[in-house]
Amino acid sequence: MKSKQQGLTMIEVLVALLVLAVGLLGMAGMQTLSMQQTQGADRRSQAVMHLQTVADELRSEKTLSATDLSRLKEELQKDLGPDATLKVDSADVGGYREATITATWKDRTSRWDQVGAGDSTDLSSHEFKLIVRYAP
Repeated sequence: MKSKQQGLTMIEVLVALLVLAVGLLGMAGMQTLSMQQTQGADRRSQAVMHLQTVADELRSEKTLSATDLSRLKEELQKDLGPDATLKVDSADVGGYREATITATWKDRTSRWDQVGAGDSTDLSSHEFKLIVRYAP
């Protein structure tokens, strides 16, 4: 006795749809994560550009006035948010001056940034430092 089967059964169709749905959800999650990472990389690039601007002004002017530092901090806050900070510490080292330029900012916290119960690290906080040496 041979039985001829024609078409697909309902169970086969449902399993195929389930596999397709899981795949599409995985791709949507990867797309979301990719967009977050791209935005974070853009913000880090902006921070580096601001630090380089401060370094260039230090090299050309040899010092930063309070108004210059305030202006540079405002520009940083426009790009990285109102909680961004800019700090410049200078010191004489031998025959040259050394300045440490620090930019800090916070990103929006995602569920991937949550830390464990015993960990005090805040993964949404970022800090870049640039050390510049220049002639006095």
